[in-house]
Amino acid sequence: MQDQAEPTLQAYLTHTALKHGALLAGYTKVRKTLPVMVLAFPFSNSWVLNHPFYITRRFGEALYHEHKVHEKLAQILREEGLDCKIKSSLSVFGDFRPLAVAAGLGQWGKNGLVVNKTYGSKLLFSALFTHAPFEATDHSGQELSTCNNCDRCYRACPGNAFENGVFRPRRCFPKSIRGCSECVQVCSGEKSYK
Repeated sequence: MQDQAEPTLQAYLTHTALKHGALLAGYTKVRKTLPVMVLAFPFSNSWVLNHPFYITRRFGEALYHEHKVHEKLAQILREEGLDCKIKSSLSVFGDFRPLAVAAGLGQWGKNGLVVNKTYGSKLLFSALFTHAPFEATDHSGQELSTCNNCDRCYRACPGNAFENGVFRPRRCFPKSIRGCSECVQVCSGEKSYK
């Protein structure tokens, strides 16, 4: 039996990720078999609607920081004889929102994004796919009361993408492609950062 003082690989990876800049870490399994570590990094509303080069520079800095965290975690896994596939928040892999929800990092918000009680929807997600012996994060009983009684994203949307409580992505997309992130900016959670 493992010594109580010695952390599990999963606990050690979580601690390392949070120590080096990830805001949240959670675990789930794809198709109930492939373990995935899902990480959340900050997305700041101060990047949005400023000069395009500033947004690009800040996003590049965030991705570099994210890459450094991924490399530390991959090194730990390699030292344990495990391989992993890293998918950054810019990965062409696809949409990480379902993985983030399954890993307990938040719940589906009214704005179609993952909303975390502490950080709102100001998060970028990445994932590490591996065959490490991870247990899925237990998030039973977790409620997102902050979104239930809130309609800030509805009221802030310049594209009127919310109709009768239903999010209409086709109304959102034309605005978002031009840099709109009003629903993200007003969904702040308990913490706000720049």
